[in-house]
Amino acid sequence: MYADFNYYLTEYMGDVMESADFKRYSKKAAKRIDNLTMGKLRFAFPFDENAANAVKDCECELADFLYSLDRYTKAAMDSVGTVVQEDGSVRGKTVTSISSGSESISYSASAAVNTELMEAARDSKKAEAIMYGIINAHLLLETDANGVYLLYAGIPYPFSTKVVNPPPEYPTEETPTEPTEPPTEVTPNE
Repeated sequence: MYADFNYYLTEYMGDVMESADFKRYSKKAAKRIDNLTMGKLRFAFPFDENAANAVKDCECELADFLYSLDRYTKAAMDSVGTVVQEDGSVRGKTVTSISSGSESISYSASAAVNTELMEAARDSKKAEAIMYGIINAHLLLETDANGVYLLYAGIPYPFSTKVVNPPPEYPTEETPTEPTEPPTEVTPNE
């Protein structure tokens, strides 16, 4: 993860998710970003503040999209069904209202307004295109710590993949992951 929840709220001005949801969806977003940047951000996170913020904003926007897509898909699954018209044609139905008092559910069988989110929920290729568009819009001309464009996909990478500037969430190889115990003193037996 490149952005934390505090960045999401204060810098990105996000208001779609709570902290637990942000953690889950920003991990997914960071994975997608890593896939398109060929993992460059793990070892060459940008020194430039504008480029670093572009990466964080990209993660936040992508996490918002993934969260909204997931919620829309779940809501759509709750209202799935069909209505048979008088002429025998079958149309999809959408729940328009629910009452609790005598248990009343109203459906609309009319054509729904088509939105980008609806299209993405129905078509995974559309969802992928939207996610690529988000990443492309934020990272197209941004460079990593070595000056290589983040979306550069040429092989081989023109510089060493030695850690130059890792993001705070990725430990470097030199950083121990477990605390080390101090060496014990050895005293010779007499």
